[in-house]
Amino acid sequence: MTSVGQASEGPQPGALPAELRALPQWCVTPGTATDKAPRTIDGRHARTTDPSTWTDFDTACRAASEKGWRVGFVFTANDPFTCIDLDVVNEQTQRAKGEAVDASKWTTAETIERYISGVERLNSYTERSRSGFGLHVIVKGNIGRGRRRDGVEIYSQERFLICTGDVYRPLPVEDRQELLDGLVAAMTPPAPEVPLWGDPYPDFAVAGQAAEDGGELGRLFQGDWQGRYQSQSEADLALVKLILPLTETPRECWETFRLSKLGERDKAKRSDYAKRTMSLAVQHAVNDAAQLEHGRALAEGLFWTHNPEHFRVLYDRDLAQLPRPRWLVKGVIPETGIGVIYGDSGTFKSFLTLDLLAHLAHGREWFGHRVTAAPALYVPYEGQGGIPKRVEAWRLAETRARRPQGPLPEAPDDDALTGIGFIMEPLRLREQGDRDKLVKTLIAMQRTGGVLCIDTLAHASAGLDENSSEMGEMISALQDLQHRLGGVVLVVHHSGKDPTKGMRGWTGIRAAMDFIIACERPDRELPEAQFVLEKVKDGKDGSSFSFEMATYVLYQDEDGDWESSMTVVPTPERDEGERVAPAKPTRKGINEIDAQTAAADNDFIYGWMMTEVQAGNFPSKNSLKGDLPKMKANYEITQDRVAAAVERLLSEGRVTVEKVLRSSSGNQWLRPVEVIPQVPT
Repeated sequence: MTSVGQASEGPQPGALPAELRALPQWCVTPGTATDKAPRTIDGRHARTTDPSTWTDFDTACRAASEKGWRVGFVFTANDPFTCIDLDVVNEQTQRAKGEAVDASKWTTAETIERYISGVERLNSYTERSRSGFGLHVIVKGNIGRGRRRDGVEIYSQERFLICTGDVYRPLPVEDRQELLDGLVAAMTPPAPEVPLWGDPYPDFAVAGQAAEDGGELGRLFQGDWQGRYQSQSEADLALVKLILPLTETPRECWETFRLSKLGERDKAKRSDYAKRTMSLAVQHAVNDAAQLEHGRALAEGLFWTHNPEHFRVLYDRDLAQLPRPRWLVKGVIPETGIGVIYGDSGTFKSFLTLDLLAHLAHGREWFGHRVTAAPALYVPYEGQGGIPKRVEAWRLAETRARRPQGPLPEAPDDDALTGIGFIMEPLRLREQGDRDKLVKTLIAMQRTGGVLCIDTLAHASAGLDENSSEMGEMISALQDLQHRLGGVVLVVHHSGKDPTKGMRGWTGIRAAMDFIIACERPDRELPEAQFVLEKVKDGKDGSSFSFEMATYVLYQDEDGDWESSMTVVPTPERDEGERVAPAKPTRKGINEIDAQTAAADNDFIYGWMMTEVQAGNFPSKNSLKGDLPKMKANYEITQDRVAAAVERLLSEGRVTVEKVLRSSSGNQWLRPVEVIPQVPT
């Protein structure tokens, strides 16, 4: 993992935490690599200590939109917020700033790994930076004006942050004062005061070199700092740091600084200011040298300050500060872990999986449970040919839900999308190379921290004895992916020969799972099923949720046959009810079906007739019976139930009998009432 990845959707201020957006502490900024200074809405330079130069969030957004600029937040001592700003230096960021490409200054992969570990521990709202490579973590706490070390900067006041809303971790802003205190302590070694020893004379040769310099040294020496530094004091420090290695003593450095335009102000004459600035410059120089020599070691200890040779021992107060359990699907699927959806053939487990992933991708409630939006990736090892039809059926159902009145949609709306990513290429999860390739792919696509679904476990573990501890190799591979990607790895699995005894295979599979969802179909004659929460880590086991399958006719193939597929529809009145015990399949006659099945038959036959009419055909009782084989491919129904459904639709007035126009034989057809009578022959 070498990068948190570049931003994919650009600035999205509306995604910023509401707590920040509610405060009138906003400015605008050009937001370029060389001009990140805060501005008022009319373009004048703003100050982080002057509230009269700030505005509210909406006003800032409008002004930024008009100018093509960005918005940013001013941190003050009066608000509860702190920013941990994790900077990443690479070739792209150096070129964007107009700097020379210097690989020795690039942020290492190990440092980035530590950044990500730190972000997970802080467990608060996190966004990508303007460049797309760094991260901003917003927490509650106060550490004063700030600290900076080894690419990490923390500040609580008198600072301006360009906010992107390009969310990396969509979490609330949490109180992390204790973590901040520990982090600041680790980042702030005592800075010894540097005495201004040496002869009280400047180095005129260095001053001349600085005056002629065409880079940052020359710009600062000529007094050009506004728009690039928060204050002149920061610009003073930056110039002193550049002069320091060119001079021989602290006093000579300071006196040379005094020859610059920045050194002309009265503040530069004060000895306390000179000592403080020189001490900081020397300390930064020491830190910079240490970073080059010991960068990896410093990154290792950045968020974990204990002795790496010892185990960390936690006590009650430490445990109280650990993040509380979080959920992707509240009460069902935790924010991180490994889980399984399993069931016997014909229990619609893959349809349920697709529906779950689509709801996760959109962050929409699923079977009455709150859902946190997360990237969803589906790797189907079997039944790949049916995936496009299942997706289109889901999209048609989504389109129908958006416009419940009127005729059934002929095609899904363009924006009715599952939001799921699919990988259809061969993927050997037992091979380290393929897992590495998968991790690189998801990092590059910004799809980490979500749900990776493997369908099925049997195909992914081909070659292993499913009933032995050999499956431990597959569990290790799944754990490896979960550790490197974050989020959840979800596998689809089969029941054993006896469905009442749970999953097929080695018992260690169950022990390794953080959650287990069992799919069951008590009556194989009905398009209904249920799923049961068999195991939920830190949650409630045993809840049952019922659903039925809705069939959608999709298109005609090259032979003129109609293709269709199904999608999941929750049964609200039976959600989270008692578990329905699976029963042996029984055949029911026309007079034995229940009202719910009759209603489902009515909707299916009505939809079938609508599709026929829209295709220019004239459905009749006989033609519908002749279509029974095509119907049964997607919906379990008998010839008697087809006839009974037609009679119910006629009695309810949903279908009328019409004569085929221009027909001398007086042939009649069944017209859904949503279709106008004058249908072309």
